[in-house]
Amino acid sequence: MLLKKTPFLLLMLFVSCHVFFGPDSGGSPQEIFDTIWNDFNITYALFDVKGIDWDEIYNIYAPQIQPDMNNLQLFQVLSDKLGELQDAHVSLRTPFNREVPSSGIGGLFVTAASRLQNGGTVAGGANIVYGTFVAQPNVGYMYIGSFLPGKVDIGSGPVQPWAREIDGILRTLAHTDAIILDIRSNSGGLGSNAEYIGSRFTATSSDYIRVYTKNGPGRNDFSAPQTWTVRPASTSYTNPVFLLTDNRTNSAAERFTLALRTQAHVTHVGGTTRGALSARIVRPLVNGWEYTMSVQKVTDMQGNYHEGTGIIPDVPLSEPLSNQLDYILSLW
Repeated sequence: MLLKKTPFLLLMLFVSCHVFFGPDSGGSPQEIFDTIWNDFNITYALFDVKGIDWDEIYNIYAPQIQPDMNNLQLFQVLSDKLGELQDAHVSLRTPFNREVPSSGIGGLFVTAASRLQNGGTVAGGANIVYGTFVAQPNVGYMYIGSFLPGKVDIGSGPVQPWAREIDGILRTLAHTDAIILDIRSNSGGLGSNAEYIGSRFTATSSDYIRVYTKNGPGRNDFSAPQTWTVRPASTSYTNPVFLLTDNRTNSAAERFTLALRTQAHVTHVGGTTRGALSARIVRPLVNGWEYTMSVQKVTDMQGNYHEGTGIIPDVPLSEPLSNQLDYILSLW
């Protein structure tokens, strides 16, 4: 599994990309504006990483708040303010603007699925599609749409039943000489699901990220770094793996990417990832709205941040989607 040397409380808080807690606010436009600004001021983790002057952001947007503005006008100002952060884990959720998770179902893997044999699908959070290529039956393919929870009772363990299907899938693909592992448009999700799956593609234990969690009101108030380590499962696929990403590969899927990049048998191909590796929290507002923010700084083991810039593949691909699979097959 991917092991985290993380205090129990933080493990419970950040086991998913979504955590819910936070303060109430007053209901006037100015009170809501100030509540969000003040909370980000003491809680948001990435001002220095992104080079953001949060005080200047206040000076720009506070004058736009009027006591008689309607909800749509207030939403626009708040959305523009938060947009300055250029952070995929920062959002404002309202009844007229809900986040819609990207599923990737349909267009992303249809090119591959139409060329597969001896495989199947797994429902649940991930919508896994797998098989071998008709033209090259010695090459396997697996698409994982997300690491989100499924719509089932998960019982006593945090790893969901659909994620545990990976063991059976890899038994089906064990005869292959290589696998294309496609996580394009994977929006992240539950860390334990990603961990369970990632361990099945691990040959050697490797540290892969350091995580600093905001733990106080000061700009430099962070926990000591927690090192995350990827370790092989009892049965792992260690033939060549081509890990395929794009600019919608996000959050837990990016940590998954960094973990697999430590493995000599894995080649990262495709497009640069989204660039949102922090855990995020969800805060409620008294008017029924919610907002989210990043509360961690994450580096790779060389100390590099990928927030906002993403993870650049070893083999960048600029070909149209329909040609990418052919190119990867040609690498093999």
